Amino acid sequence: MTITKRQPRLSHLILYRNQILFFLYVERLIRGVSVSKLRKRPAPDKWSVVEILAHLADTEIVGGFRIRMILGAPGTPIAGFNQDAWVTSGHYDKRDPGKSVEQFRVSREANLALLKSLTQEQWKHHGIHSERGVETVEHIVRMFAGHDVNHIRQIERILAPQK
Repeated sequence: MTITKRQPRLSHLILYRNQILFFLYVERLIRGVSVSKLRKRPAPDKWSVVEILAHLADTEIVGGFRIRMILGAPGTPIAGFNQDAWVTSGHYDKRDPGKSVEQFRVSREANLALLKSLTQEQWKHHGIHSERGVETVEHIVRMFAGHDVNHIRQIERILAPQK
């Protein structure tokens, strides 16, 4: 098989698969859990599951926006944001968990559709993050994969049966 510029690399296909599996796993984790349990913070300075879900929904939009900015204008500046300030100012604690999951799903699907369409060259396009410096599209997608794992672990710990 000859690889063309339009065919994604195997590593990109694995990233797609993992991002789809992540979404399905989040849905499974919270299925049947009471909203009151999802809203309970494990500690005063730790986010609840509802807050994590709202964060995931919003950061999926941010990630998609950053990638689109980079694709439209390679080398573009990328602004950072204060995630804790967003939790407070966005009233994440009051968000409907089902709506956050749906927002996350729709945004993730849109982002995956975009990523599937990219050429190998486009994966190398970069922006300049205000705190971290140069970030390629591929690097951003890999960071989001790690971000997913971090928050899955948080949700699992919060929902684990108490000993």
